[in-house]
Amino acid sequence: MRSLRKLFPLFIIILVLVSCGEGKKGKITTHSTGKTAEVIVSTNSEARWEGPIGDAIRAFFNQDYEVLNQVEPIFEVAHVPIDILESDKMFRAHHNIFIVNIDERVEKTSIEAKKDLWASPQRVIRITAPSNEAFIEFFEQKKEVVYNILMDAEYERLISTFHGFRDRKIMAQLDSSFKFTMEIPSGFYIAKNSADFMWIRKETPQNSQGLIIYTYDYVDTLAFDVNRILSFRDVITEEFIPGPSEGSYMVVACDYSPIESKRIDFNGMFAVETRGLWKLENDFMGGPFINYTFVDERSNKVVTIDGYVYAPNAPKRDLMIQIESLAHSLKFVNQ
Repeated sequence: MRSLRKLFPLFIIILVLVSCGEGKKGKITTHSTGKTAEVIVSTNSEARWEGPIGDAIRAFFNQDYEVLNQVEPIFEVAHVPIDILESDKMFRAHHNIFIVNIDERVEKTSIEAKKDLWASPQRVIRITAPSNEAFIEFFEQKKEVVYNILMDAEYERLISTFHGFRDRKIMAQLDSSFKFTMEIPSGFYIAKNSADFMWIRKETPQNSQGLIIYTYDYVDTLAFDVNRILSFRDVITEEFIPGPSEGSYMVVACDYSPIESKRIDFNGMFAVETRGLWKLENDFMGGPFINYTFVDERSNKVVTIDGYVYAPNAPKRDLMIQIESLAHSLKFVNQ
């Protein structure tokens, strides 16, 4: 998974995402179901699921989610035979469906992705291949595309949920401070707010989630250097993100896990995504973080959206996907 979420705009332009279904005026009336990071895989043969095709799919979806301080897969997978999927509305309502169709009559392997086919929001991806071997070779080439489609669908689904519970006061303060908004739901609050900086957090008895937002003048492309990004993050967190004990503060935990950094398309903008672990200096807390750094060309400022999670002795993947979704909900005002 270290190379996932690379840029692939040309393929997505070619890959047609279509909306279709039944209901009034052609609109989908069934609301999709399923947990975060969950996908139904459907094959037209049980033997294929138990054989090399199933092995390839499980190996892909069961890979470790990037840079967590525990092992969690990128997606949870449930297998449903194609005849059951086609006859059971309950399974067809799932929000992520991946169909493997082996048909000896087709000449070449193809992929199609459909939006809101049987429910909404939903993504249905189908790969049709003439043989098991052809599918496995094609899937190896296109699995990053599959991952991106499904993960973008996760973001879209969560953002839609956040929209229904948005905290308009926080959104208004983001607009005032940075001239952009995010779909921040109720439960979060502004812990600190100063010139070019804001700390938004949510605290429960079980876990903590936070967004650290800061900007500074763009001077040169060194702003995208991973060492610069991490150094600047440490400066910010030492000053603004204290721990519960006196003299403690958040820092990057480079000694516990390697940093993963890559260039991505972030809401249509060039950005650097950096993942790693954080810890408290002079204390014992820690967890994963994700950092998006890009330039707001309107103000010529570097913008960083940095999200983190603290959930001791508990799963963290879904909490991180929520944080990533909040970041991806960013919209510039009047644009």
